[in-house]
Amino acid sequence: MTIKRLSLAFVPLMICFAIWGPGPAHADEPLFERDVLPILARQCLGCHGGLRQRGGLDLRTIPSMLKGGESGGAVKAGDLDASRMWKRIAADEMPEGEKKLPAAEKAVLKGWIAAGMPTVAQRRKNVDPLLSSDERHEPQQVAATIDRHLEAALSEANLKPAPLSDDAEFLRRVVIDLTGRVPTASQAASFLDNTDPDRRAKLIDELLASPQFGEQFGRTWRDWICPPELPSDPNGGKQPHKEAQNFGAWLGTRFAAGDSWATIVRQIIEVDGEIKNSPQVIFFGLVGEGGKPTASGSARAVASLFLGVQLQCAECHDDPYRDWSQDSHWALAAFFRKTNGDFNKISEGPPSDKKKDNVPADSAKLGQITIPKSAFKNAGNAVQAAFLGGQVFEPQGDSALRPPLVDWLTAKENPYFARAFANRLWFYLFSRGLVNPVDDFRELNPPSHPGLMQLLANEFAAADFDVKHLVRCVCNSRAYQRTSRVTPDMTESTTAALTALFGRVPLRVMTADVLFDSLKLAYGDSKLDLRAIDPKDGNTNGESAPVADAYLEFLRRFGTNEEDATDFTHGIPQLLTMINHPRLLNGSKSLDEFLKAKPAPTTEQTIEWLYLTTLSRRPTSEENADIMAYVNKSSDLAKSYGGLLWMLVNSSEYLLVR
Repeated sequence: MTIKRLSLAFVPLMICFAIWGPGPAHADEPLFERDVLPILARQCLGCHGGLRQRGGLDLRTIPSMLKGGESGGAVKAGDLDASRMWKRIAADEMPEGEKKLPAAEKAVLKGWIAAGMPTVAQRRKNVDPLLSSDERHEPQQVAATIDRHLEAALSEANLKPAPLSDDAEFLRRVVIDLTGRVPTASQAASFLDNTDPDRRAKLIDELLASPQFGEQFGRTWRDWICPPELPSDPNGGKQPHKEAQNFGAWLGTRFAAGDSWATIVRQIIEVDGEIKNSPQVIFFGLVGEGGKPTASGSARAVASLFLGVQLQCAECHDDPYRDWSQDSHWALAAFFRKTNGDFNKISEGPPSDKKKDNVPADSAKLGQITIPKSAFKNAGNAVQAAFLGGQVFEPQGDSALRPPLVDWLTAKENPYFARAFANRLWFYLFSRGLVNPVDDFRELNPPSHPGLMQLLANEFAAADFDVKHLVRCVCNSRAYQRTSRVTPDMTESTTAALTALFGRVPLRVMTADVLFDSLKLAYGDSKLDLRAIDPKDGNTNGESAPVADAYLEFLRRFGTNEEDATDFTHGIPQLLTMINHPRLLNGSKSLDEFLKAKPAPTTEQTIEWLYLTTLSRRPTSEENADIMAYVNKSSDLAKSYGGLLWMLVNSSEYLLVR
C-alpha cells in the first residue's frame, strides 16, 4: 500500500466531518478517526504500526496504545502527565530525527488525550436506522427513510439540498444507470409527455424488468472484478477478453433473472468445471496470478469485493495501518488451498505439494495453509482456516472448503456481506460510497452516514439480498432524483459540501461501455467501429495500428477512472476520435430511417428527434431558432442533419451524466 492510497481513505471522512461533525455538543473536540489518526499515519505509523513496532509499541488503535510497548502504556485518557507518548512529543523526542511535529498537530494530540481520547465511533454509538431490521419494507418507505437520514445531516450542517431534477435530467440519468445507454427518442418523448404523478417510479420498475438492466450491472461487476491488465496465455500471449466478456454476460443474466446476490456469489465461489459450461470459472484466474488461481489472490478478492475489506497488506505482514494481522489474511486464504486450475477450468482437489515459483511445498494438514516464502514474514508457519473476525473452521474429513466459507459469507448475520454490496451500489449511483474506499470497512474508517449505512444493509439482508429491491429503494429517493445543476447562490465550497453530503448529485463521465452503446444507438450501427485503422484497407486515422477488436479499442481509448466517475480523463486522443473519425461524419442509419417515415418529418420534427436521441430532451426555443437558421441555409438537408448529430454527440452535455 502506498501513502497516496492511504491518504485517500481519510479524504472523504475529513470532508464530511469538516461539514458535519458528530453533534453540536462535541463539535469542537478532536476525534481519533477524524483528527488524530491522519497525524499518526503521517508521522508515527512507519515506526509504530503493523510493519514495524519499535519498542513493541503499536499506535494503530486505541487498545494497542493503552497496552503500550516495552515501557508500558503509551497514553492514559484524560491524563497528559501519565501519557508517555505525549510527553515525548511535547519534548520533541518523537518522532525521532530532525523532523518535529508542527505546533498545530501537537495541539490536536494534546487536546485529544486531555478530552479523554474520544472517537467518532463513541459519538455515534447505537445509530438508529429508522426502520426495523427484521423485515422487508416497501421501496417508497425505504426511499423516504433514506431522505430522512440525508436531510437530517444536511440540516445539521446548515445546508439546503439542491432541488429535484426536471424530468429530462432524471430520465437520462436513470436510463443510463440502469440500462447502460441513453434513452431512445421514443422512450424520451413518451416519458416527457407523461403526466402520471407516479411516472418516475413506474419508469424505474420498467427499467429493472428489462434485460438491459442485467447487462449493465453484469459488465459493471465484471469491470470491478477484472484486473487492469488481463492475464496472458504464457504460450501465445492471448488474453481472455472474450471469456471476461462472457463472465459479464453471465452475471447479467443472473441480475436480470432476479437472482439474489447471495446466490450469485455462491455460484462464483463454489464453481467447479470448465469455462464452456460455467463462464464464472474465470473468476479465480482473474484474481489469481498468471491466469491461475492462488489462495492468496482468492482471499484478497473475496475480502475486497464481497466483504468490503482490504487484506492485501496483511498478505506479507500485519497491516501497518489497519487492525488486520497476517494470520487474518492466510486464515481466509486457507479456504482456497485446494482450489486448482486456470481461467479455463476450476476444481477442488487435494492440495498440491509440488514446489513451484519459490513457494515451498505445503505440507500443512487439511484446513490449514503454510505461509509461503514470497510473503516476506513468517514463511513456513501453518495457519488454520478461520472466518474473518476470528472464528476458526475445522473441516470434517476431506470435505470441500469453499462451501462452508460461502455459508458464512452469505448468512444474514454476517457483519460484512450486506453492507459491502449496499456501499458499492451507493458508490455506483452517487460516485462515492458511504464508506470510502468502498473496500475499506473498519472501525477507524466509519461511514459518513452510519444510520443510513445500517438502514441499507438491514434492508438488503431482510430482502434476502434482492438486488433489484435495493436499487428500486435508492432510485426512488429524492436524494437520487436531485439535480446536479449549480444554482447562482451556490459557492464553490457550498457545492462541494452538498456533494459530499449527498445533497446534490455530482456530474459524472459516461463510462466507455455506456458511451459506445449510446453512439451505436445514435448512429443505428450495432457494429460501430471507431478504430484508428480500418482493418479492411489499412487507412489510418491518427494511430499506427488497431488494438484488438473495435470494442476493446474503444474501451482502451475511452476508459474512465473507475475510482472516481467525476474525474474527466478525456483529452486529445478522445477529442480527435470524436471530431475527426469518418464514421461519425458520414451520417446515421437511425437518422436515415427516421427521415424515411411517412409522412415525411418536418425540419422541426427532425431537430426535435435528434435532441431526444442524444440529449433526451427537446431543444430550447433559442436552440431551435439557431438550428433552423443553420438548416435553412443548407442546400443539403441530410448533410446538415448529420452535422447537427455530430455537434450533439460532441457536446459536453452528451458525454456527461447529470
